[in-house]
Amino acid sequence: MPRLSERQVARAKPRKTKYELSCSVLTGFVLRVLPSGKKAYYIRTRDAAGKDCRRRLGSTTEMSFAEATALVSEVLSTIRPLPAPQRPAAMPRLSDLEPPTCPSVQEFGERFLREHANVRLKPPTQRKYRQMLARNVVPTFGDRALDELSFADISRFHASMSDTPYEANANLLLLSSMYHRAVEWGVLERSYTLPTRGVKKFPTRSRERFLSPEERAILDAFLDRALAIPANKPGHLRWHSVAAIRLLAMTGMRRSEVLDLKWQMVDYRHRCLRLEDSKTGQKVVPVSDDVLALIRECREVWECCPYRPRPEYVIYSRMGGRVANSTLTATWSTGVRDRIPGFERVRLHDLRHSAASDALMAGVPLALVGKILGHRRPETTARYAHIADSVMSDAVDAMSRAIRHSTKTGKRLRRGRSAD
Repeated sequence: MPRLSERQVARAKPRKTKYELSCSVLTGFVLRVLPSGKKAYYIRTRDAAGKDCRRRLGSTTEMSFAEATALVSEVLSTIRPLPAPQRPAAMPRLSDLEPPTCPSVQEFGERFLREHANVRLKPPTQRKYRQMLARNVVPTFGDRALDELSFADISRFHASMSDTPYEANANLLLLSSMYHRAVEWGVLERSYTLPTRGVKKFPTRSRERFLSPEERAILDAFLDRALAIPANKPGHLRWHSVAAIRLLAMTGMRRSEVLDLKWQMVDYRHRCLRLEDSKTGQKVVPVSDDVLALIRECREVWECCPYRPRPEYVIYSRMGGRVANSTLTATWSTGVRDRIPGFERVRLHDLRHSAASDALMAGVPLALVGKILGHRRPETTARYAHIADSVMSDAVDAMSRAIRHSTKTGKRLRRGRSAD
């Protein structure tokens, strides 16, 4: 039977039925916790007939813990306290057990990274979570118990990063994932109300940028000119950098999928790329004849490679290894985007968006585009359903002609006919 302390009183959680916590020092000093969450101090004694009696001292809101212990000491000095029951040490009563100590946010964060992030998430997400924990979560909540945080605490934390809404929402997502794992692993009870529930994310503007057909032609011509520049002159781009950018633009693959592509993943017979791993796991990417032609060019360059053994990657670095994600991004930013007028806001990932948008505007069904891109949900593909201004203008003109025709003739304009 543990000693009853002020901290235990504050951390005692309500259960489905009322229960009591007894003190091992002040025998007969009891805290009763009701399912409603109300708590009250009691003295437990026996009368002259040996009958068990309880005397209510007051609720925890009516008196402090120090006042309650002082009153108990005074009362117990005048009456005979209830002797502690003799029960086997191996079978203590559930009501006498101290609630398990909840780990601190820092302690559980380390377990979260070790048992969840490092096991189930991709390395980039692992690094991102470690950075957010070290930079934001632990400095703010590190020494507090996991069950001590309230909705107000999380809301203030989220609001403090209003200047960086994307980072604020990412930290909120991290905390939400931590609390869900805490419930799954039994650290918190199933009935525990997560403090992250109900905290509204900051609205963020869409960052998608789609290339027009004219911009695609400008990009392709720029890449051709960059290849023609001698290697020791400003503006030159490596052949493999240009090949990687073109693969991104033609297939809609992710940056890491292109850079992770190995020769054994290329299936010429079935015209597809069999990726061993991606953001959504294993997947098959169907490719066109143009993409296969580009890969064959990569094969010809690879066969002339002086490295022995030859690189296993289709796109490889100067030293024959895998090209780092950051290296290709830097090449795009400084070597391509900043050198083409009008491309200032075009990200490397926007090449994927553009490929999806072009496919949708060409009449490819949404489900097939999602299958090509490797999306798990149709909602993700629908974000790329960008309508070009010229297409929108043609649609508005067609609607206007139909309205004008029906107004003048009283008949509906049939498809394929022009309004007179």
